[in-house]
Amino acid sequence: MGVTVTGAIASVLRALSSALRTLADTGQQVVDFAYVKVLGLPFVVLGYRQTGKTTLLSYLRHNAEYLVEFEPEPTSAGGEAVPTFTTKLDGENVKLRPRRDVGGEYAMWDTDWVDLLLQTKPRGIIFMIDHENPYQHKEAMNFVLNLIEDEPAARRNLKMLLLLVNKSDLWADRHTVEDILDEFRNETRRLKSQSERIGYQYHVAATSLVAEDGVHEAMTRFFNGIRPRVKQSDG
Repeated sequence: MGVTVTGAIASVLRALSSALRTLADTGQQVVDFAYVKVLGLPFVVLGYRQTGKTTLLSYLRHNAEYLVEFEPEPTSAGGEAVPTFTTKLDGENVKLRPRRDVGGEYAMWDTDWVDLLLQTKPRGIIFMIDHENPYQHKEAMNFVLNLIEDEPAARRNLKMLLLLVNKSDLWADRHTVEDILDEFRNETRRLKSQSERIGYQYHVAATSLVAEDGVHEAMTRFFNGIRPRVKQSDG
């Protein structure tokens, strides 16, 4: 009798556990749908001046159809509002919400960058560097890592930081991405340590927006990684 009762209880608990998992999975699907199809995935693009931030946002907004003659002016103080838009990733239409395109001058870090991070509460941060001005890039990267450390709102929803080493069309014939990153040894160690402690992913990718080299793969991995229902890229 006791064995029968124990077995019945075990069956009920297994069924309940299965039902709860199904309910949780359904809830995650609903939240994912809300972000990806309705609200837009909140993310920000940061980096020192002239690293390609405006170009990247335009690439996403226009699905890379404009790049040949795109030469944006430096972004002014206060930045430019960027409306929520839909882009295509792995054949799926995904809604994105970056809020603003901000400049990379020193004077904009304490104002535009801080405001953008606190207002957006991003699920993802794309931080852009290139092969020039390593000292300025390192300062800018440390500024962002400090913000993540010190501002709960900046990290509350953070799922991934993508370090994008851009302009590979200008350096790939002379350097590897490891050569570029050698200047950032301390910063990448700090990034790794912080991501493990706070609980977000980080990824490094080399890209050329002008040549459209590596951009699609990096963006697909990034946005699939910050959605509520994490999706593995087909690539």
